[in-house]
Amino acid sequence: MEVNAPHRMAVVDCGTNTFTLHVAEFDSKRWKSVFRQLRFVRLGHDSFRTGRLSPDRMRRGLDVLASFRETAINFGVTHIRAIGCSAFRDASNGLEFVERAREIGWSIEVIDGQKEAHWIQEGVAATVPSEILGGQTALTLDIGGGSVEAVLWDHETVHGRFSLDLGVARLTDWIKPSDPLKNKDLDSLARIADHAMVPLLGRTKHYAPQLIVGTSGAFNTLANLESAEANWQPRHVADVLPYATLRSRCQALMATSKADLASIPNLHPDRIPYMSMACALIEHILGRLPSVGMVLRSRHTVAEGLLTETAAGWKGLEPKVGWEMLTDL
Repeated sequence: MEVNAPHRMAVVDCGTNTFTLHVAEFDSKRWKSVFRQLRFVRLGHDSFRTGRLSPDRMRRGLDVLASFRETAINFGVTHIRAIGCSAFRDASNGLEFVERAREIGWSIEVIDGQKEAHWIQEGVAATVPSEILGGQTALTLDIGGGSVEAVLWDHETVHGRFSLDLGVARLTDWIKPSDPLKNKDLDSLARIADHAMVPLLGRTKHYAPQLIVGTSGAFNTLANLESAEANWQPRHVADVLPYATLRSRCQALMATSKADLASIPNLHPDRIPYMSMACALIEHILGRLPSVGMVLRSRHTVAEGLLTETAAGWKGLEPKVGWEMLTDL
C-alpha cells in the first residue's frame, strides 16, 4: 500500500451504556466515515450503587466486542483502537473486564475524564459552523452514563474542561427515582448536580456561554423527536435545536412514565430507562445557565475526536501510539 493511499482504521468507544464501532477511511490529513454501529450494553448498570460491573453485563460487552472485531475485519480495517471511560474508571472490577477483553484479543485503553473531554471537544468543534459560533462562548455537553464531560470554549481557546459525576446511569443508581420522576427525585438531582457543577459554574462567571453544543444519546433522541433524521444536516455538521421547544420537550419527558415513553414514536426502547433522567438533567443545567440562548446537537463525540486528532498528525502508515494492527488481535 502506498504511503498516501486511503486505508481504514476503527475506533471502539466502550461507554457506560453503549459500545460504538466507528470505521473511517484515512487519506492524507482527512478522515471519512465508512460505517458506524452502536450496541446497547449497559455495562455500568447498577455499578454506581454496587461498585462492581455485573457478570451478565460483562458477558454482554465481551460478546459485542467479538462481533465488532468480525465487522472490522469485513470492512478491511488495518488498525484499531478501543477506549474505556467512566464505568471502567469507577468499578472495582473494571480492570477485570479489561483483562477478559485482552484474552479475546482486545486492548482497551481506560482514559481519564480530562482525556475524554479533550477528544470529545476535538470532534465537536469541527462540526460547529463558524457563522453560528461567531464570537460566542460555547459549552459542549456530552451526557454519558457515568459522567458528563463539559468543555467551555470559543473560536480561539478552550477555557476549561470538566468531567462531572452526573451520568444518567450514575444518577439513577444513586437516586433510585420513582416512575415517573417525583419532586423529591428532582430535588435530589438538583442537589447532586449543583455540587458537581461548582467548578464549571465558577468558570462560567468569567466566560458565560451563549451556546450549548449537546452530544449524546439524549440529545440525538431529542433531535429525532423534533424531526426525522433525513431532515437534519450531514453528520459532520451540528444541527440547531429550537431552544424553547427543547426546554418544553425536556419538561414534558422528565414527567413521563417509562410505559408512556414506550409509546412515543422515534424513541428507541433502549433509551427509555434513562430518558426522563437525562431530560431532567438537561433542564436543570439550562436553568443554571441563563446566558444560553441557543442549543446545537453534534453527532461527533469521543471516537470522532480521536479520528480527527489522528488525521491532523497523519504521516501514512507509520506506527501510531495506542493503535494496534487488527491482524495482531
